[in-house]
Amino acid sequence: MSILNGPRLNFWGGISTDVSVPNNSPTLPTGATSTMDLFDLTTSIMSPAAKDYSDDQLYALINAPDPEIGPQSRYTAGGWNHYGDHVVSLQNARISSQGTPGKIEPSGDLVGQPVYLLGSLVPGTGQGPYSGPMMVDLDPTATTTTQIFVGGLQIGDGDTPQLLIRWDSVCSSFDVNTRVLLPRTMDSPGSFHGSGTFQLTFPLSSIVSYNHASPGLKALIEDPRATGLVLRFVMFEMCPTLTTAQLNADYAANQFSPNPSIGRVIGTLATAYANEPQICPPGRQLVNADENIGSVAYAEVANDLLSLDMVNLIPKQTFRARRDDITSPIGPNVNYGTVTIAAGNTSLAIYQPDDPMLLDYYLYGGIIDVPLNATLLQQVQSNPLNISAPGTAGSGALSAPEIAYRVYTDQRNSYFDPNDRSIQVTLQARYLGGPMPEDIQIGITAAATNTYQGKRYWDFLQFPNSLTVPAGQSSVSFNISPQSGSSGLAGFTTLTYIINNDTTYPTYSNFRKYSRTDFGIPAGSQVTWDQVYENVLRFHYLAFPAMSRYIQLNQPDAVMGAKQAILARISPDYQNTTLYMSVVRSMSPSQRALLTAWLNGTPWQP
Repeated sequence: MSILNGPRLNFWGGISTDVSVPNNSPTLPTGATSTMDLFDLTTSIMSPAAKDYSDDQLYALINAPDPEIGPQSRYTAGGWNHYGDHVVSLQNARISSQGTPGKIEPSGDLVGQPVYLLGSLVPGTGQGPYSGPMMVDLDPTATTTTQIFVGGLQIGDGDTPQLLIRWDSVCSSFDVNTRVLLPRTMDSPGSFHGSGTFQLTFPLSSIVSYNHASPGLKALIEDPRATGLVLRFVMFEMCPTLTTAQLNADYAANQFSPNPSIGRVIGTLATAYANEPQICPPGRQLVNADENIGSVAYAEVANDLLSLDMVNLIPKQTFRARRDDITSPIGPNVNYGTVTIAAGNTSLAIYQPDDPMLLDYYLYGGIIDVPLNATLLQQVQSNPLNISAPGTAGSGALSAPEIAYRVYTDQRNSYFDPNDRSIQVTLQARYLGGPMPEDIQIGITAAATNTYQGKRYWDFLQFPNSLTVPAGQSSVSFNISPQSGSSGLAGFTTLTYIINNDTTYPTYSNFRKYSRTDFGIPAGSQVTWDQVYENVLRFHYLAFPAMSRYIQLNQPDAVMGAKQAILARISPDYQNTTLYMSVVRSMSPSQRALLTAWLNGTPWQP
């Protein structure tokens, strides 16, 4: 794992994710125990029950205070942020340490330099960027399908930054587990307890410029084995900027302000090497045995070192005191007492609670490097790892054993257009970080991703029920395709992969399938505004009002006036950028075709 076995730059700071959330549920609370159907999120249209309401009436219902008061309250009926533009931005994130494994220091030529994630340039022109990275949920009702579309990375300020990367890519959330223990509840969605880990790989060809005199960058980029740079970052301790009372007062005053979720970020930029996963944390995996936490760590052996990514393993005891303070030093994690890292019954290293690698872990990316002699190296290579601590008066014990067999994949979130025949998925399989010692079975099962449980919303894919990884091998591939006759079905499916019948920490892939439809419009007819608004734009106008800052989606003259911009942004050239319309990938190919026909005045050809 290259953030573990190569040169590193570690950083920490704040992060903001300005997502619009009314589409997190297909229903809208209308009373303490009553709801109304609002959206069909599988097809991105309004539900039949909502179609008789005017847009103004639906806006008022979405923005009204949530009638359900209590821990499950959504701030407003439509959630905690209706006016977000989905931009992700780092806030005062700065490099805090640099070096090579075993020699990471909180000093160096790049320490203190700011780190930025970038949005995409305009395809074909290279202009921009005009916005930042975009957070997108493949299934907006789920917590495990989050993606961030990114257009690059920058270190330093000004016209000649230390490092500039331009590359359109997407990363997906992994290890969505408990990261903050207390308080039990607060004025925030329950996700304030959690964390999400994201990883991106930038090829060397994506580097536009870098400071050739920087020892830190030279170590990363000029490594003769380097194929690129890999970025791993973790966001946690997230909560909406405004409280429920503040947001309701804002809406009552007709301000309709965005209410982004803000929190902490800890990251590492390192050298990427050949044959490493692009977005998935590889390496040996250790899992916290406390099922209420379920946090993980990753380990890799290289150059007589055992390097462990423990950034998520030990949770933080309490949420920060001030909800808007996301750039002051990060508070301590739980004190479990003396932490022991072992291989089998052999102790490899012991860390006291006040050791800087535990106390100030965020300065070092949450990564610990343990030196190994020949005897210890043999123990590590042949025995499962374990991280443990006895606990203190304020905590239970810590036990995080290695999951000896592990399966993982880069294909976390994928989309099926109606014309797609198949997608190939490659699974990586490891035993103690190496190839399979014997033939091993991987079981594959499908289920609904979250809210849409009816079989028509998820049971439409063909795939093998199991795969065999032969002894000595470390990967296996298979094809997944839509079932025959399923072109009219839309929804969300999750495939879960279980290796060696071990359900401790399975991995999975999520799929969104779009449907093909003619919307009941006869072929060859001229598309009307009412048809394109009801079948394409109304859902987006109501769920994502930030779009109307640029194009008033409920006004035909405004939409037609932006014809060229819209046609560009719904085209394949923009699909993998942060500029795609819609940024949340909710518009199906059939919807884009209908919108195109109306804009161009061409007969409808479904």
